[in-house]
Amino acid sequence: MKRILSLFIIFALVSTLFTACGTQKSNDPSCADILSEITKNTEVNVTVYTAGDDTLENNYDNMYAIKRDLVDDCGILFPSDGGVADELSLFHMKDSGDVQLAKDKLQDRLDTRKNQFAGYKPEEVYKLDNAVIMSQGNFVALIISDDPAMMESYLRQAISDNQ
Repeated sequence: MKRILSLFIIFALVSTLFTACGTQKSNDPSCADILSEITKNTEVNVTVYTAGDDTLENNYDNMYAIKRDLVDDCGILFPSDGGVADELSLFHMKDSGDVQLAKDKLQDRLDTRKNQFAGYKPEEVYKLDNAVIMSQGNFVALIISDDPAMMESYLRQAISDNQ
């Protein structure tokens, strides 16, 4: 009887530990859902990479200087054809106190891309010059496109619609 009681107590403690260590899920939509909504409004053939995708995870550190442990969800939307500066990078920060840090790191990415495209494809630099770095709640995004204001509007609406 003592053995069964001991096993039951151990099971209860382990179960409590596993549930206590889980991260609290916010009411915010996933980056995958938001980017999927955005693709409905684009006429360009795009590729979406979201958290957990090997391509994103393997290239994350090279592309972004935002520490991965500060981010609980992310995704990137690129035109499938490539060779253009267009990009929509979306991050959901675990803590609202890290939103400004993420915006600063996205500015660094934008500056790096400007330098890359100035030598590679200077006709795309205007998109980078007009790029938008925005935040809404714990979401932070870098928007590089022909019409970043329109994309920002779509993004803000997609975040709001999915909450």
